[in-house]
Amino acid sequence: MPATLTQKQFDTIAAIARARWGLHFGENKRTLVQNRLSKFLLRSPYESVEHYLRRLNGSPTDEDLLTFFDLLSTNTTSFFREMNHFQHLERVVYPRLAGARPDRNLRIWSAACSSGAEPYSLAIHLHETFRRLSAWNVRILGTDLSRSSIDIARRGVYPGNAISDLPEITIRKHFHRVGSGPDALHQVKPHIRSMVSVQPLNLMDRWPMKGPFDIIFLRNVMIYFDLEVRTRLIRRVRDILAPDGVLFIGSAETLSGMDVGFKTEIPSAYTRTNG
Repeated sequence: MPATLTQKQFDTIAAIARARWGLHFGENKRTLVQNRLSKFLLRSPYESVEHYLRRLNGSPTDEDLLTFFDLLSTNTTSFFREMNHFQHLERVVYPRLAGARPDRNLRIWSAACSSGAEPYSLAIHLHETFRRLSAWNVRILGTDLSRSSIDIARRGVYPGNAISDLPEITIRKHFHRVGSGPDALHQVKPHIRSMVSVQPLNLMDRWPMKGPFDIIFLRNVMIYFDLEVRTRLIRRVRDILAPDGVLFIGSAETLSGMDVGFKTEIPSAYTRTNG
Protein backbone atom coordinates (compact mmCIF):
# COMPACT_ATOMS: atom_id res chain seq x y z
CA MET A 1 0.00 0.00 0.00
CA PRO A 2 1.43 3.45 -0.89
CA ALA A 3 2.69 5.51 2.01
CA THR A 4 0.50 8.45 2.89
CA LEU A 5 2.27 11.43 4.39
CA THR A 6 0.59 13.43 7.09
CA GLN A 7 1.26 17.15 7.16
CA LYS A 8 3.47 16.67 10.20
CA GLN A 9 5.51 13.97 8.46
CA PHE A 10 5.96 16.05 5.32
CA ASP A 11 7.01 19.04 7.43
CA THR A 12 9.56 16.83 9.20
CA ILE A 13 11.01 15.65 5.87
CA ALA A 14 11.16 19.23 4.57
CA ALA A 15 12.91 20.39 7.75
CA ILE A 16 15.55 17.63 7.49
CA ALA A 17 16.15 18.41 3.82
CA ARG A 18 16.65 22.12 4.49
CA ALA A 19 18.84 21.68 7.55
CA ARG A 20 21.11 19.08 5.92
CA TRP A 21 21.28 20.20 2.29
CA GLY A 22 19.54 23.56 1.98
CA LEU A 23 16.73 22.02 -0.10
CA HIS A 24 13.37 23.75 -0.18
CA PHE A 25 10.34 21.46 -0.34
CA GLY A 26 7.08 23.33 -0.73
CA GLU A 27 3.66 21.74 -0.61
CA ASN A 28 3.81 21.18 -4.37
CA LYS A 29 6.52 18.55 -3.77
CA ARG A 30 4.42 16.50 -1.37
CA THR A 31 3.10 14.00 -3.92
CA LEU A 32 6.57 13.50 -5.39
CA VAL A 33 8.08 12.82 -1.97
CA GLN A 34 5.20 10.52 -1.04
CA ASN A 35 5.58 8.41 -4.19
CA ARG A 36 9.34 8.05 -3.82
CA LEU A 37 9.06 7.22 -0.15
CA SER A 38 6.46 4.54 -0.91
CA LYS A 39 8.80 2.79 -3.35
CA PHE A 40 11.70 3.02 -0.91
CA LEU A 41 9.75 1.57 2.02
CA LEU A 42 8.75 -1.50 -0.01
CA ARG A 43 12.40 -2.58 -0.23
CA SER A 44 13.54 -1.25 3.15
CA PRO A 45 13.52 -2.73 6.67
CA TYR A 46 11.24 0.06 7.90
CA GLU A 47 7.64 -0.79 8.72
CA SER A 48 6.19 2.66 8.15
CA VAL A 49 6.95 6.31 7.39
CA GLU A 50 6.95 7.03 11.11
CA HIS A 51 9.44 4.23 11.74
CA TYR A 52 11.77 5.66 9.07
CA LEU A 53 11.49 9.22 10.33
CA ARG A 54 12.33 8.10 13.86
CA ARG A 55 15.56 6.68 12.45
CA LEU A 56 16.39 9.91 10.60
CA ASN A 57 15.61 12.07 13.62
CA GLY A 58 17.45 9.77 16.00
CA SER A 59 21.06 8.84 15.29
CA PRO A 60 21.26 8.38 11.52
CA THR A 61 24.49 7.17 9.99
CA ASP A 62 26.11 8.89 7.02
CA GLU A 63 24.79 5.97 4.95
CA ASP A 64 21.24 6.67 6.16
CA LEU A 65 21.50 10.33 5.19
CA LEU A 66 23.01 9.64 1.75
CA THR A 67 20.23 7.13 1.07
CA PHE A 68 17.66 9.72 2.12
CA PHE A 69 19.24 12.36 -0.12
CA ASP A 70 19.19 9.97 -3.09
CA LEU A 71 15.53 9.39 -2.34
CA LEU A 72 14.70 13.09 -2.45
CA SER A 73 17.00 14.28 -5.24
CA THR A 74 16.25 14.49 -8.96
CA ASN A 75 19.30 13.70 -11.09
CA THR A 76 18.56 14.87 -14.61
CA THR A 77 21.47 15.52 -16.92
CA SER A 78 22.59 15.13 -20.51
CA PHE A 79 25.68 15.70 -22.62
CA PHE A 80 26.07 19.29 -23.87
CA ARG A 81 22.93 20.48 -22.14
CA GLU A 82 22.20 24.18 -22.86
CA MET A 83 24.47 24.36 -25.88
CA ASN A 84 24.52 28.18 -25.84
CA HIS A 85 26.81 27.98 -22.81
CA PHE A 86 29.35 25.91 -24.69
CA GLN A 87 29.13 28.28 -27.64
CA HIS A 88 29.91 31.20 -25.32
CA LEU A 89 32.88 29.32 -23.93
CA GLU A 90 34.27 28.73 -27.40
CA ARG A 91 33.65 32.21 -28.81
CA VAL A 92 34.42 34.41 -25.81
CA VAL A 93 35.66 32.70 -22.65
CA TYR A 94 38.37 30.39 -23.99
CA PRO A 95 40.06 33.09 -26.12
CA ARG A 96 39.99 35.50 -23.17
CA LEU A 97 41.45 32.97 -20.75
CA ALA A 98 44.11 31.90 -23.24
CA GLY A 99 45.45 35.45 -23.24
CA ALA A 100 45.21 35.91 -19.48
CA ARG A 101 46.83 32.72 -18.19
CA PRO A 102 50.62 32.82 -18.73
CA ASP A 103 50.95 29.84 -16.39
CA ARG A 104 48.59 27.87 -18.66
CA ASN A 105 46.58 26.49 -15.77
CA LEU A 106 42.85 26.09 -16.35
CA ARG A 107 40.53 25.13 -13.50
CA ILE A 108 36.85 24.26 -13.97
CA TRP A 109 34.24 23.21 -11.41
CA SER A 110 31.06 21.37 -12.36
CA ALA A 111 28.97 21.63 -9.20
CA ALA A 112 26.08 19.19 -8.84
CA CYS A 113 27.53 17.21 -11.76
CA SER A 114 25.00 14.37 -11.36
CA SER A 115 26.13 11.29 -13.32
CA GLY A 116 28.99 13.08 -15.04
CA ALA A 117 27.64 14.22 -18.40
CA GLU A 118 28.45 17.86 -17.63
CA PRO A 119 32.16 17.57 -16.67
CA TYR A 120 32.79 15.09 -19.48
CA SER A 121 31.04 17.44 -21.92
CA LEU A 122 33.39 20.20 -20.78
CA ALA A 123 36.42 17.96 -21.30
CA ILE A 124 35.25 16.89 -24.77
CA HIS A 125 34.47 20.49 -25.68
CA LEU A 126 37.96 21.61 -24.66
CA HIS A 127 39.48 18.91 -26.84
CA GLU A 128 37.36 20.04 -29.76
CA THR A 129 37.69 23.82 -29.47
CA PHE A 130 40.51 25.00 -27.17
CA ARG A 131 43.63 25.85 -29.18
CA ARG A 132 46.87 24.12 -28.16
CA LEU A 133 45.17 22.30 -25.31
CA SER A 134 48.10 19.92 -24.88
CA ALA A 135 50.24 22.82 -23.63
CA TRP A 136 47.81 23.52 -20.78
CA ASN A 137 47.37 22.01 -17.33
CA VAL A 138 43.60 21.45 -17.21
CA ARG A 139 41.69 20.13 -14.22
CA ILE A 140 37.92 19.68 -14.15
CA LEU A 141 36.31 18.98 -10.77
CA GLY A 142 32.88 17.40 -10.71
CA THR A 143 31.00 17.27 -7.41
CA ASP A 144 27.67 15.92 -6.27
CA LEU A 145 26.11 14.57 -3.11
CA SER A 146 24.17 11.72 -4.70
CA ARG A 147 26.11 8.53 -4.10
CA SER A 148 24.55 6.72 -7.06
CA SER A 149 25.36 9.62 -9.40
CA ILE A 150 28.98 9.81 -8.24
CA ASP A 151 29.42 6.08 -8.87
CA ILE A 152 28.23 6.48 -12.47
CA ALA A 153 30.32 9.60 -13.05
CA ARG A 154 33.48 7.94 -11.78
CA ARG A 155 32.98 4.93 -14.07
CA GLY A 156 32.14 7.13 -17.05
CA VAL A 157 30.03 4.40 -18.65
CA TYR A 158 26.72 5.31 -20.32
CA PRO A 159 23.96 3.58 -22.30
CA GLY A 160 23.61 4.36 -25.96
CA ASN A 161 20.59 6.63 -25.48
CA ALA A 162 22.66 8.92 -23.21
CA ILE A 163 24.97 9.86 -26.09
CA SER A 164 22.60 9.39 -29.02
CA ASP A 165 22.43 13.14 -29.70
CA LEU A 166 26.19 13.46 -30.08
CA PRO A 167 27.72 13.49 -33.57
CA GLU A 168 29.02 10.08 -34.60
CA ILE A 169 32.54 11.46 -35.02
CA THR A 170 32.48 12.74 -31.41
CA ILE A 171 31.40 9.33 -30.15
CA ARG A 172 34.17 7.56 -32.08
CA LYS A 173 36.84 9.99 -30.84
CA HIS A 174 35.92 10.11 -27.19
CA PHE A 175 34.05 6.89 -26.26
CA HIS A 176 34.84 3.18 -26.27
CA ARG A 177 31.99 0.84 -27.15
CA VAL A 178 31.50 -1.82 -24.47
CA GLY A 179 29.55 -4.87 -25.62
CA SER A 180 27.38 -5.21 -28.70
CA GLY A 181 23.79 -4.97 -29.79
CA PRO A 182 21.12 -2.56 -28.52
CA ASP A 183 22.33 -2.91 -24.91
CA ALA A 184 25.92 -1.89 -25.67
CA LEU A 185 27.44 0.68 -23.33
CA HIS A 186 29.88 3.48 -24.08
CA GLN A 187 32.80 4.38 -21.82
CA VAL A 188 34.54 7.73 -21.88
CA LYS A 189 38.07 7.28 -23.21
CA PRO A 190 41.11 7.80 -20.94
CA HIS A 191 42.19 11.11 -22.52
CA ILE A 192 38.84 12.58 -21.39
CA ARG A 193 38.51 10.76 -18.07
CA SER A 194 42.01 11.85 -17.02
CA MET A 195 40.90 15.50 -17.10
CA VAL A 196 38.01 14.93 -14.69
CA SER A 197 37.97 14.23 -10.97
CA VAL A 198 34.64 13.44 -9.31
CA GLN A 199 34.20 13.94 -5.56
CA PRO A 200 31.28 13.96 -3.10
CA LEU A 201 30.30 17.38 -1.81
CA ASN A 202 27.40 18.83 0.13
CA LEU A 203 27.15 22.43 -1.09
CA MET A 204 25.97 23.47 2.37
CA ASP A 205 29.13 22.14 4.07
CA ARG A 206 32.66 23.53 4.18
CA TRP A 207 34.30 23.30 0.75
CA PRO A 208 37.74 21.64 0.70
CA MET A 209 38.73 23.30 -2.60
CA LYS A 210 40.08 26.84 -2.48
CA GLY A 211 40.05 27.88 -6.13
CA PRO A 212 40.35 30.09 -7.93
CA PHE A 213 38.27 28.52 -10.69
CA ASP A 214 38.21 30.00 -14.17
CA ILE A 215 34.83 28.47 -15.01
CA ILE A 216 32.09 27.30 -12.65
CA PHE A 217 28.96 25.48 -13.80
CA LEU A 218 26.29 25.73 -11.09
CA ARG A 219 23.37 24.89 -13.32
CA ASN A 220 19.88 23.80 -12.32
CA VAL A 221 20.82 23.69 -8.65
CA MET A 222 19.32 26.87 -7.22
CA ILE A 223 15.80 25.83 -8.24
CA TYR A 224 15.86 23.62 -5.13
CA PHE A 225 16.79 26.45 -2.73
CA ASP A 226 14.99 29.46 -1.31
CA LEU A 227 16.34 32.99 -1.80
CA GLU A 228 18.32 33.04 1.44
CA VAL A 229 20.18 29.81 0.65
CA ARG A 230 20.70 30.82 -3.01
CA THR A 231 22.23 34.13 -1.99
CA ARG A 232 24.56 32.54 0.53
CA LEU A 233 25.64 29.93 -2.00
CA ILE A 234 26.35 32.41 -4.80
CA ARG A 235 28.44 34.60 -2.48
CA ARG A 236 30.57 31.56 -1.64
CA VAL A 237 30.92 30.75 -5.33
CA ARG A 238 32.08 34.31 -6.04
CA ASP A 239 34.83 33.94 -3.45
CA ILE A 240 36.47 31.05 -5.35
CA LEU A 241 35.89 32.34 -8.89
CA ALA A 242 38.86 33.98 -10.61
CA PRO A 243 38.38 37.72 -11.31
CA ASP A 244 38.07 37.08 -15.06
CA GLY A 245 36.28 33.74 -14.62
CA VAL A 246 32.70 32.94 -15.56
CA LEU A 247 29.80 31.47 -13.60
CA PHE A 248 27.11 29.61 -15.55
CA ILE A 249 23.70 28.94 -14.04
CA GLY A 250 20.64 27.23 -15.53
CA SER A 251 18.56 29.07 -18.10
CA ALA A 252 15.55 28.87 -15.77
CA GLU A 253 17.53 30.38 -12.87
CA THR A 254 18.40 33.96 -12.02
CA LEU A 255 20.56 36.07 -9.73
CA SER A 256 17.79 38.64 -9.55
CA GLY A 257 17.09 39.81 -6.02
CA MET A 258 20.60 39.00 -4.81
CA ASP A 259 23.34 41.51 -4.03
CA VAL A 260 26.16 39.13 -4.93
CA GLY A 261 28.66 41.07 -7.05
CA PHE A 262 28.19 39.68 -10.57
CA LYS A 263 27.56 41.22 -13.96
CA THR A 264 25.85 39.55 -16.89
CA GLU A 265 27.86 38.39 -19.91
CA ILE A 266 25.00 36.60 -21.63
CA PRO A 267 21.76 35.34 -20.08
CA SER A 268 22.71 32.85 -17.33
CA ALA A 269 26.46 33.55 -17.61
CA TYR A 270 28.14 35.99 -15.20
CA THR A 271 31.54 37.44 -14.31
CA ARG A 272 32.66 38.96 -11.01
CA THR A 273 32.43 42.67 -10.50
CA ASN A 274 35.26 44.51 -8.75
CA GLY A 275 35.21 44.69 -4.99
